[in-house]
Amino acid sequence: MTVKTRIALFVAGAGFIASLLFSIVVFYELIEQPFHLLDTELEEEAYRAIKMIEMTQRGSESTTFNPATHKIYSYWLKIYEQDSNSALYQSNLARLVKLPLVEPGSSAIASVIVPREQINLGQDSSQEVTFRVRTFAFRLDGRGLTVQIGHPMVKLKEEIRELILGLVAGLVFSTLALIAISYFIAGKILQPIGAMKDLAQDISEKNLDQRIPAGAGRDEFNALARTINQMLDRLQNSFIRQRNFLFDTSHELKTPLTTMRLAIDEICTSDDLENFPSSSKENLFRLNEQVLRMERLVKDLLNLSSLEMLNGIDPKPVHLTELLSSLAADYQFLVDGRNIHMDIHLPSQLVIHGDAKKLKRAFSNILDNAIKYNVDGGRIEVAGNLSDTEITVTISNTGPGVAETEVVKVFEQFYRVEKSRSIQYGGSGLGLAIVKRIIELHNGKVKLESKQGSWTRVTVYLPLHRETTSL
Repeated sequence: MTVKTRIALFVAGAGFIASLLFSIVVFYELIEQPFHLLDTELEEEAYRAIKMIEMTQRGSESTTFNPATHKIYSYWLKIYEQDSNSALYQSNLARLVKLPLVEPGSSAIASVIVPREQINLGQDSSQEVTFRVRTFAFRLDGRGLTVQIGHPMVKLKEEIRELILGLVAGLVFSTLALIAISYFIAGKILQPIGAMKDLAQDISEKNLDQRIPAGAGRDEFNALARTINQMLDRLQNSFIRQRNFLFDTSHELKTPLTTMRLAIDEICTSDDLENFPSSSKENLFRLNEQVLRMERLVKDLLNLSSLEMLNGIDPKPVHLTELLSSLAADYQFLVDGRNIHMDIHLPSQLVIHGDAKKLKRAFSNILDNAIKYNVDGGRIEVAGNLSDTEITVTISNTGPGVAETEVVKVFEQFYRVEKSRSIQYGGSGLGLAIVKRIIELHNGKVKLESKQGSWTRVTVYLPLHRETTSL
């Protein structure tokens, strides 16, 4: 799960909890208000009933209390004396529906079954009707009276149900809206991190001089950018020191190795060699081979180090057809010595802008490997292809091939697939690394494909009609 998603869900979760608590408070307040109004209404009607009884007792027939003809008829009403609990008055609804007695001064909610055929109070199919009931104690002319009054809550229950549905729907909608808004805002907040990630992905050992833009603000993103830039400064300095050390060391080794080789050559060609014991001669020849191998290694190190220090080349027209044909002619003697058949399939004009000397070195390394790691009587094929955007050169050879797990490593420095054969042929593990660097300087790419025990193919892609730029 991405950080953006986690932030959005965290904010949405916090918003949901806040909305839920707010909805509970609103629901409680909205529920209490109708009950408060209903209780007030029941209290007013109870006092009105006592007032009507008082007026009736004072003697006017016009004021005789008759629940059947009074507004109180729509209420459940029962009036009885406190001592005898005998009903003095009761409404028609009280005669039809029996509600439990409630202590004076208190209120309650009572649910009873009322058949629709008996009276229609708006009840549903369950025939259950809920009443809000209140009881009051009065003193009238020295007598204690108890008034119990109630009212159906059918409509109130429907309103409560609608209120709950409305709150739930609002809560769901607000949560979804909050998720969308928080996801958008999280994306805006994390946008600098995305930009840093994209820039960091483009930074490699070839362009360690690039830096992530950091503002003057003191927020966490600018602090992170400055920290990453400081780390890149340290990496660049370490890389430069390492590269310079490799170049300087290789350069310093070149002179003493040359001196050693010349001294050994002089000894090997002198007349005194015949006086040496056979074991000394063997050791001397072995030493000569190792010095030659070290010379080649130092030479490759110097070449690779100088290529690593380059940021670009001076492009000039290069005729690849002529260059590759000349290389094939140079290696013809080695090919014939191992009875290897070499086929050349090149268009007449393969011209790019580049460095002819470096390209010759790259293709020479590839062709040299194709001959070394081949079988006697095998085949080598050099083919070129021209398209609207690039030139493709493929050099294929038969031979032991490379394991699939090692194909991605062959362009690494000092990596050798077969250590024993590489030592036998003087390999240093730098040939393909040099090839890769030269092709990169020409804004191209190189790819190796192989089937172990069968064949190997190296493909070079070079851009056409494109100026070579600094890396």
